[in-house]
Amino acid sequence: MKKLFVIVTFVCSFFCYAQTKISGIVRDQETKKPLHGASIFAPQTTNGGATDETGLFSFTLIEGQTQVLISYVGYESVIVPASSFTATDKSNVIYLNPIVNNLKEVVIKKISAKQREKYMEIFNREFIGLGKIAEKTKILNPEVIQFDMNKENTLLIVTADAPLQLINEKTGYFISYELVYFESKVLTEEHNQKLTTFFGYPFFKDIVNEKELNTKDVTKTRLKCYKGSTMHFIRSLYNGTMESEGFTVLKFTRELNPDYPSQDSINRMMDAFRRNGKIPQIPAKHKIIYDKNHQKVHQLVFEREGKKYFYFTDFLSVVFRRAKEENKYTEYYHQSEADYQTSQLKLMEDTPIEIFADGTYAEVDYLGSFGYMGWKKMGEMLPFDYQPEPVVPN
Repeated sequence: MKKLFVIVTFVCSFFCYAQTKISGIVRDQETKKPLHGASIFAPQTTNGGATDETGLFSFTLIEGQTQVLISYVGYESVIVPASSFTATDKSNVIYLNPIVNNLKEVVIKKISAKQREKYMEIFNREFIGLGKIAEKTKILNPEVIQFDMNKENTLLIVTADAPLQLINEKTGYFISYELVYFESKVLTEEHNQKLTTFFGYPFFKDIVNEKELNTKDVTKTRLKCYKGSTMHFIRSLYNGTMESEGFTVLKFTRELNPDYPSQDSINRMMDAFRRNGKIPQIPAKHKIIYDKNHQKVHQLVFEREGKKYFYFTDFLSVVFRRAKEENKYTEYYHQSEADYQTSQLKLMEDTPIEIFADGTYAEVDYLGSFGYMGWKKMGEMLPFDYQPEPVVPN
């Protein structure tokens, strides 16, 4: 399996500049020879490039891009703080280690073609998504994907031996995705709902000109992906424009419903259903109690030492009133058309998270997204240097 390493330096903080030019040389750790064609990019953006025949790279980072990822086929990828490149009195040399396959440590589990097809279907649904835009995404190198399912068939773990290569001509992007981890867990206590978490480092390449795509159609699709997205919401929090951009936010709590039946009662209901075909009326496990007043930006965001933080307790209901939910989503979750996009947010750790102007936020696994935001996956993901463009009418 391809490993991902983080280079640790003695720099205690990151420095953000409007523009920062970085350069360096990528070499093989063992031979010290330069690596021609190594990929280097700011994760989750379209900003990057490759090394020349001498291993040299040079490009410009914009404000908020604090890391670069360097990868090369057959080598362990590394994440390097952008601040490491600010020194001008020394040569910036990055050494990559060749991947060593230690067969003694690797247990290869054979799965049938039918099992692989089933796991790939789960991966496509939970990683790429099911929307009309997302379903146009193609994985160009599925052979690098490895699956591992536990004995109880409740936890699917996915790894990749090389960066995943994705393409979506609807959004106009080719994506190289360094998958760090992917887990999809069945929550038996929540009526077998799935909790999927994944993390990685995508690099976006604009393919509109290369594929001769219709610019107007791509612009319209990207704007549709952006409106109401987590990135859009975080940007509106940072800029203090949450309400004016169409978001309405309410806090709510979940309390155990005292009328919720025991597991034994549910089992009896299901047995009766199998005998007579009558669908049991099982009440919701939790009661939702909403606050009466809408949340304002100043109640959710505070500033400290020039940095902005997002914090709330319990849960947030986030409604985006300027777009409807996709039919596929409403049919599955509501059975009826919804006028607005409705999502839920929860802080997985009781601590504020720093937010940034481009819509990113620190400690990505601290913020849980459910509902419509959670339904949107990689197939509708945009780079964080994306800026909305107006759609030109005919």
